[in-house]
Amino acid sequence: MRAPIFFTRCLQIAIVCGVAIALTGSVVPAAGAASTRHHHRMHRHHRHHRRRHHLKGVHRSRAVVSQQCTGADTPATSASLPQMRAAVVCLINQQRVAHGLPALKVSDKLNRSAQDWNQTMVSTGNFTHGTDFAGRISAVGYDWQTAGENIATGFGTPREVVNAWMASPDHCRNILDPSFRDVGTGETPSAVGSWATQPSTWTQDFGLLMSQRAPSHNTRAQNGCPY
Repeated sequence: MRAPIFFTRCLQIAIVCGVAIALTGSVVPAAGAASTRHHHRMHRHHRHHRRRHHLKGVHRSRAVVSQQCTGADTPATSASLPQMRAAVVCLINQQRVAHGLPALKVSDKLNRSAQDWNQTMVSTGNFTHGTDFAGRISAVGYDWQTAGENIATGFGTPREVVNAWMASPDHCRNILDPSFRDVGTGETPSAVGSWATQPSTWTQDFGLLMSQRAPSHNTRAQNGCPY
């Protein structure tokens, strides 16, 4: 069987809505306001777990990211999908390395999962992880033991979305999770329905295969989120 499941619901839909499976979720209001956090008891089945979080712009981050990632400040509306994917992965790997964690490797299967879900959200106007995240990851042939997902809409550049994720506790924890090895990225230069007035929409899927060991057990950076 797959992961333990529990959820937190959106409290302030206008800014950030966090959904978690096997973790706590959070809601982060506008910059400068206090965050709200709810804890729920986990329903345990197995050691496998997965996490999903989503984010809606605009949110200003406290994160400091270097300027070395090509395309980090390029609007998604004027760049190709490969350029946007590469920039987002570069930025999150900068965060991981800066916090003492190994960089993630790009997975073509997770790229497909993330992009398919991105397109689904934009085409339906529903900003959500859906009801079968585990099935989506498995359907692309990724035999996962641990998986997670961040989504966002209304952020125009890779730096904007990564900074916002790093400033949100649960999104940040996914990025700095020491157990993940692989990552896939989806990007569409459109907002999800009425959830945002500015493009673009982003999905990032994280994973560890059943055949893999966690590359690190250093949870110090993850426990310090957000940044």
